[in-house]
Amino acid sequence: MSAAARALDTELLALPGHPAAYLGVGAAARLGSALEAMGARRVLLVHGRTSYLRSGAGALVGRWAGRFRVEHFDGVRPNPDIGQVRQGVALAARFRPDAVVGIGGGSSMDVAKAVAVLSAQPADPLDCLRRPESITEPRRAGLVLLPTTAGSGSEMTRFATVYAEGRKHSLDLDPVRADLVLVDPALGFSLPHADSVASGLDALAQAVESYWSVAATEVSGALATEALERLLPALTRAADTGSFADPRVRADLAHGASLAGAAIDLTRTTAAHALSYELTARLGLSHGTAVALHLDWLMGRHAALTEEECRHPDGAPAVRGRVETVQRLAREVSGGDVERLVRRLLAAAAQPVGLHELALPVDGWLEPLTSALASGRAWNNPCVLTETDIRRLLV
Repeated sequence: MSAAARALDTELLALPGHPAAYLGVGAAARLGSALEAMGARRVLLVHGRTSYLRSGAGALVGRWAGRFRVEHFDGVRPNPDIGQVRQGVALAARFRPDAVVGIGGGSSMDVAKAVAVLSAQPADPLDCLRRPESITEPRRAGLVLLPTTAGSGSEMTRFATVYAEGRKHSLDLDPVRADLVLVDPALGFSLPHADSVASGLDALAQAVESYWSVAATEVSGALATEALERLLPALTRAADTGSFADPRVRADLAHGASLAGAAIDLTRTTAAHALSYELTARLGLSHGTAVALHLDWLMGRHAALTEEECRHPDGAPAVRGRVETVQRLAREVSGGDVERLVRRLLAAAAQPVGLHELALPVDGWLEPLTSALASGRAWNNPCVLTETDIRRLLV
């Protein structure tokens, strides 16, 4: 084994209150034995139609699939809607799996988690999303997650995002948390450049947002900081080289994304995420791009936070200090601030580098974006944002 390969050996990330997570090249190879240890005989694999094969996950599963009865739900598409979830729930109800395994990006993780929990419920999936009190039955199947992108952090969280009737719904419950997570950066080596950028920026935003969240704690702050210390150098290297081919970049992004996911599981995200969903739902922008476009202006907005508009319990100076800490970490590794790094990555991926490029008109955008400020994620934001802030973003 080469020195590089030894440096990427699998390690156990054991965080109280979070799934046991194995990280590193080779982690995915643990799946078959892990399912046997769980006593699983019937396994439902939840994944997309292309990433499953492109990532090498399909070949990996083929090595042990003969030891189980395996069924596939391969209908996952980006930004999953209630229709996808209903199809997966119906299949799970017929198949009655002992374990559900989600393989793919954040969408596959979300669908796998939703299917595992909602297939045990007597209520319709949409009713469960609208009224969480409808979820009365425990999850019956084990839940194992293997991300093939480094960004969503969904593998480490107790929530899943599903779109219904043009709106984003979040299934946010303890049973949604996985039993086991296998984070193998080798599964992301074939991820296209634009998808790698979007994923990496999503993870970066999660780490920043958790760090300044109203709900931040000493534990979440440590997780967010460690995530930033891995993500910022890796994203800088990708921006400098125009490539994510370096195995160390992939490994650090995968590790950093899982740490960021663990951090937001404790704090939830803030305004950058709350405001991003309209861009994704209405314009089809990737989630990571949409979040990054809002993170771009929110960095400066929070750096200038006043006491009068601060809702963080530690006060405005503490929030400004956290922003400066993030910017210092960025400058140390990239020579510039977070906004510059974000724009470099977006430009290289042929994505808009600022909201101004979208030319969002006041008519049609003011109301939905202002309404997003009433969401729980926006209330988790340390700065009280208003319609005036939204008007500055529109033309």
